[in-house]
Amino acid sequence: MKIPAKLPITAEQSRASRFQLGLTQAQVIDDSQLPGYKLKQFETGRFVPDMPFLESLRGFYETRGITFDQPEKQQPAKSPVQSDEPASKPGASIWRPVPRMALYVRDDLPEAELMKVFERMDANDARIETIMLESLKSGFVSEFSEETEAKSRELFGAMAENYLLFRHLQGRSIISAAPASPPATHGDLIASLFAQSPLAIGSGNTVTRQKEDAEAPGQGRTTADESELEEL
Repeated sequence: MKIPAKLPITAEQSRASRFQLGLTQAQVIDDSQLPGYKLKQFETGRFVPDMPFLESLRGFYETRGITFDQPEKQQPAKSPVQSDEPASKPGASIWRPVPRMALYVRDDLPEAELMKVFERMDANDARIETIMLESLKSGFVSEFSEETEAKSRELFGAMAENYLLFRHLQGRSIISAAPASPPATHGDLIASLFAQSPLAIGSGNTVTRQKEDAEAPGQGRTTADESELEEL
């Protein structure tokens, strides 16, 4: 998706508008009937939604009295060593702005898949936060109870999945397709555990290809083929 130079509304403007109106993200989502995951990911800077969404979001704030300034004319770029500070101020001659880093998302990722990944990551974030607030329980013959150990496994699983999803967004899908037979390798086991995750989308037989790449140095790795979309 090509991102225009001027957006109908920026993430900073959306947050400022909410604060001005005293609204939470949940309230904006309920009142505007806009997709919640798009608002959350937009305001955190993870991605830029489609233009109709941004125009609708701006319109929602405008109907509630928020006035957006017209974009100012772009000023000529300054030299890296130029500064608005007086030249006599210490350090003025070496001051310069620093560009902000952005998250790279692979170009060939379908929007439907992208949205599923973001939704899954948000759900994992919420689950991680919930589990981390729970108290540990002692076991009869072990340090922790079976319930606590199960919650710990779930916690680390959610953390691991979010990392793998993040790498998937960058074009590094390392999870193979779920095996039809009982798992024989660690890769098979992980693929089975994450069979209902967006990680299963487009995974293909990535692990097998990685083995082939390792046996044939110098050959570039290819992007995994896309499989059918699995509902979460």
